[in-house]
Amino acid sequence: MNIAQVSLDDVFTEVKKVNMRLESIEKALETFIDMVLPEEEIDEDEWNEIFKAESEIERGECITFEELKRKHEVK
Repeated sequence: MNIAQVSLDDVFTEVKKVNMRLESIEKALETFIDMVLPEEEIDEDEWNEIFKAESEIERGECITFEELKRKHEVK
């Protein structure tokens, strides 16, 4: 079969197969990550920092990397 003879149904069928394989790979990776990465507990202060950072991002606020290092006392 040459390229001119491929129907849209054939292409659609192949795309669906690829999508199913991709979903299978994604599920396997999620399972692997869950098995390998340790769970961390996040306390209320950490959640507040996360929410604060998300709000700053939404407002378009940013700081330089140097400012961030100074804030967290990193050399």
